[in-house]
Amino acid sequence: MHVGIFTYQTGHLKTYQMVQKFLAKSYKVTLYAFPFKLRPHEARPFEERPYQIIPLDIKAFCKAAGVDYIEMNGWDKESAAVLAHKYNKPDYLITVIAKIIPQHFIKDHIIINAHPGLLPENRGIDAFKWSIVNKQPIGISLHVINKHIDAGRILKTLTVPITAYDNYQDVCQRAYDMECDLLANFAQYLEHNHQRNEVDTSIPLSKSLVPREINEKFDDIFSSYIQSVVKLQFNC
Repeated sequence: MHVGIFTYQTGHLKTYQMVQKFLAKSYKVTLYAFPFKLRPHEARPFEERPYQIIPLDIKAFCKAAGVDYIEMNGWDKESAAVLAHKYNKPDYLITVIAKIIPQHFIKDHIIINAHPGLLPENRGIDAFKWSIVNKQPIGISLHVINKHIDAGRILKTLTVPITAYDNYQDVCQRAYDMECDLLANFAQYLEHNHQRNEVDTSIPLSKSLVPREINEKFDDIFSSYIQSVVKLQFNC
């Protein structure tokens, strides 16, 4: 199988992890690397995933690993035409970057994403944290993207296991590891790529981060959430 990965023109942790997992399956791998600019972001009490920018010479790594590396100029239609060439065209594409993919890239391609939230209920920004605030199950979703945000066809969802001894960092790391494994094993879920698994886009989409006043008391919110989940598991 030939898998393409949408990534950045810099060392990137999840890209590195996915390449290693795909090579272990003897897949042919091509990186489509897009321009990267490090932007400042709002300081948060805890980042929900490991810091993604790593000191890795991505070109040298690809050369040593036998991975094709294609630098993309941007997200315009001319760049999308690179994917349209039948020669060396990947069978499937996955994206590991925080970017809404333009429609001209999606057309005629199957692009797969792992969303840190259970679809269709937890669409949008900060879905993982909002699910805790709203006392909903937390999990991850593998889906084929379309023109709508966190939509398309759901291939697989997984609920993140929780124990009474977990803190928020434990749950986030577990979810991230599950997300990487789910992406690496996307092929076994492709049979679910049909219309009846399409996300209902009328379900509300979160367009904002959890506000500061909630973040300031999030430890208490998470503790209450853990207690309710564990109690429910015990009663079952």
